[in-house]
Amino acid sequence: MSYQHVLVTVDLSDVSKALVDKAIEQAKPDNSKLSILYVDESHLRDDPKETAHLEAQLQHLADTCGYPVTDTAVVIGDLHMKVAGLVETSDIDLVVCGHHHSLVSRMFSSVPKLVNNVKADLLVVYIES
Repeated sequence: MSYQHVLVTVDLSDVSKALVDKAIEQAKPDNSKLSILYVDESHLRDDPKETAHLEAQLQHLADTCGYPVTDTAVVIGDLHMKVAGLVETSDIDLVVCGHHHSLVSRMFSSVPKLVNNVKADLLVVYIES
């Protein structure tokens, strides 16, 4: 399948690079746009220092991934809502995200919410815990 704009969601942990690499695999054949998103679901308000730190980490990931990144963003809110909004406003046709097989993930996974709210293809990448 051919994609024009790929969005990858990351948590800025060690596995983020693997997720970005998987997104690049999907973007490369058609020279698609690639965007990287970090959604902070743990805060209710913006802390400028924390946001600047997260933006710097995200930009480092983008700068070192080996593929041109169209856009990076750090946002606060619910993952499925933020991703659904970006898909609508940025013409994203593939979303790449990770999933752990753990008790916590089984109870609080964002994947079902993404499936039910995002109007784009989803590639859910298994991440070993």
